Amino acid sequence: MRSIIVGSVAAAIVLAAAGCASPGADAPTAPGSPASLADLPAPSPAGEVLTIATVLEQGAGAILCVGPVAESAPPQCGGPELLGWDWDAFAHQETGGVRWVQGVAITGVYEAAADAFTQTGEPMSAAAITLPAIEVPSGELDDATIEAMQRELGELGRADFFGIWSERGTMVLEVFYDDGSLQGALDEIYGSGAVFVISALRDTGGSAGDAPELVDPPMDTAAPVITGADAQARLAELPTPLPAGGVWAGGLAMDRPEGDVLCLGDVGASAPPVCTGVPLRGFDWTALTLDEAQGIRWVDALVFGTWDGEVFAMTSPPQPFDAWSPPAVEVSEVSLPEAVLMGIQSDLLTLDRHDILSHGPTDGHYELHVLFDDGSIQADLDAIYGAGVVQIFSAMQG
Repeated sequence: MRSIIVGSVAAAIVLAAAGCASPGADAPTAPGSPASLADLPAPSPAGEVLTIATVLEQGAGAILCVGPVAESAPPQCGGPELLGWDWDAFAHQETGGVRWVQGVAITGVYEAAADAFTQTGEPMSAAAITLPAIEVPSGELDDATIEAMQRELGELGRADFFGIWSERGTMVLEVFYDDGSLQGALDEIYGSGAVFVISALRDTGGSAGDAPELVDPPMDTAAPVITGADAQARLAELPTPLPAGGVWAGGLAMDRPEGDVLCLGDVGASAPPVCTGVPLRGFDWTALTLDEAQGIRWVDALVFGTWDGEVFAMTSPPQPFDAWSPPAVEVSEVSLPEAVLMGIQSDLLTLDRHDILSHGPTDGHYELHVLFDDGSIQADLDAIYGAGVVQIFSAMQG
């Protein structure tokens, strides 16, 4: 039984790490003691810092989200109170009376005790600044050590820790702010290079080379990717194609009280599963081995039928999901800055289409998963953003 956790989370933009670790000659140590971890510093910046974030209206004010942002309109995220923000001074989006803007670079002062960020400079698009890329160094941690370290760091319950994962044998810790003291303490506990700290807030002062470089982005020989109002107007005209004949799809069939549905997007890991599906007609529930809970049956299946934009009508018996072998897709080789990808995400969040399953940035390009595309949606997206910038994945295949 396959299961996919509900919700797509947009990739958070992070800045260059403060006090970045590099793998040393020392072998990684065993997990640290609870006492040593409890004494980890929680540094606050002494002066102005720069961050790239999402600004979200909340109540009578606004919050600054530098961690994960859930894809929705408006987006869902958390962060400190943002003081000094003027919605009239920066282009933004609004849905249901809630305003927000993504991919904005903000300079300000952060007060950890008050959990507040006070804007001190003019906000600008993230595309207007250049920041060094973050490269996680290769490490030597084994799976057992990684699991123990991840558990220990997660159990600290620190509000300033919003990302813990392993990458190439190194434990990566994404934090709100580090001046190097947190990195140093973790090096002492786990060994040099075992944990790589990424700070979302970046000091703007310091010696040469410490501060981010506020410069015009380098020119590219390729046509620039244009996002914003013009792109959004063109997105509103995207076609909604329908297949001319039968189509295959691999998904989860469920017999809900209101009728059978076929879920082709995210599926929540529960019993019964939680998902959003299209109405399904003619499904033979005796053809496959089913799961059942609370009077609801479900099964992963390969189905063939017709799709009229409203109902998927079966025209042949369902087959086991393992029989599904979708055509290979050549992944786009486009590589764009995070700021551009966040601009595309903002554009796509303005769409109110029932055929969109999910979307988000992936490896330098943007992926959009839809119920069905005959190539016409892809062609229009190529015309709007450039070839391969946004790559379509169709759940139904002709």
